[in-house]
Amino acid sequence: MGVSRRSAVLSGLAASLPLPAIGQTPLVKIVVGYPTASDFVLVGIAQDKGYFAKRGIDAEPKRIPIMSGIPAALLSGDLQIGACTIPVLLQATDGGLDFQLVSGVSRDLKTSAKMGLIVRSGLKIEKPEDLKGKKIGVAGFNSTMDVFFRKWLKMKGVDERDVTRVEAIFPQMPDLLKTGVIDAATITDPFRAMAVNSGAGTIFSDYAAEVSPDFLVVGFMATGDFVRKNPAVVAGFREALKEAQVFAVANPAERQEFEKKYLGISSPGQPNWDALVRPGDLDVFISVGKELGLYRTAFDAAKLIAK
Repeated sequence: MGVSRRSAVLSGLAASLPLPAIGQTPLVKIVVGYPTASDFVLVGIAQDKGYFAKRGIDAEPKRIPIMSGIPAALLSGDLQIGACTIPVLLQATDGGLDFQLVSGVSRDLKTSAKMGLIVRSGLKIEKPEDLKGKKIGVAGFNSTMDVFFRKWLKMKGVDERDVTRVEAIFPQMPDLLKTGVIDAATITDPFRAMAVNSGAGTIFSDYAAEVSPDFLVVGFMATGDFVRKNPAVVAGFREALKEAQVFAVANPAERQEFEKKYLGISSPGQPNWDALVRPGDLDVFISVGKELGLYRTAFDAAKLIAK
């Protein structure tokens, strides 16, 4: 191809490319941290489908091994928005830190519970008292699953000091059960199903649903400073998740592909997604936490939710 022809082709190509609008505001770059759970696939969907972009956001999804490390990452600026359970938010606030709940992610309902306690196959556990002296895997100390497990033990008349709680990430739990490193695990789907299908464990109880038949499992939080300085990003983040949820529900096969890309897993079922947060969603955790002696602060639930 001659120089003049090549130049003409390149000029034509350049002319066909979209140009940024004059005065167009650049996208706000944020890093969003989340653990490996199907609840959080909406972040990847919202980014890849452009739901964030049309609201002025460029989100970088970042998988975090343990959710309890997210508050420190938010404070350091490594993350701008991070996944949280309500107990983690309350614990941080009780410690004097300024965090706000940006959005909900998913709920656990008694009618379709996805969280539960599974015990190692071959281990004879017939009643809650049989858990005494056993090692229980939990995905983060003071997480929802951990706090509700402790409340459940109390409901069943078992002192939480009579069991040993071991912090472990969901993907490792089936193998930890198989090898006998832990005797039981507080686990959620799809990992609960994986553990059962592989023969690593059997379902003992939907313990979380026994504590509360309808509760917010996880959400996203940010520092109060970020929320106050970026109200449009906070609102846009929430709306993008809602749009991603509509897509995920309508396109289960594509949702599973997004799960493989952003989570490294694929779940046959879908979470009970819900981006809306109500003060009552915090009140149940405040009540349980107070009962377990976890908090000293007189929380105002409404002030912990970003507008």
